[in-house]
Amino acid sequence: MDSYMPIRKSRMISFRLSEDEYEALKGSCSQSGARSVSDLARSAMHEFLGNGRNQSDRTFQSELERLNGRVSMLDRAVERLAQLVSADKA
Repeated sequence: MDSYMPIRKSRMISFRLSEDEYEALKGSCSQSGARSVSDLARSAMHEFLGNGRNQSDRTFQSELERLNGRVSMLDRAVERLAQLVSADKA
């Protein structure tokens, strides 16, 4: 299944987490490039199941997600720096 193709999702699962577990998951979202905790959980589930991909595909996807997360963090850092520069000029 291609993670970039929109697919209608009709099933839902739920489970409880401690506040610490949830915060750790939220932190992992930005590191991995996931848009939400749900996307992160779905991605982990696909990786766990193998999703019909071979190891090199999974490794490539993991690395791509990691790099995407790093780019997102850099983007936020540049925005913060731009705000600081703008505030200093005012």
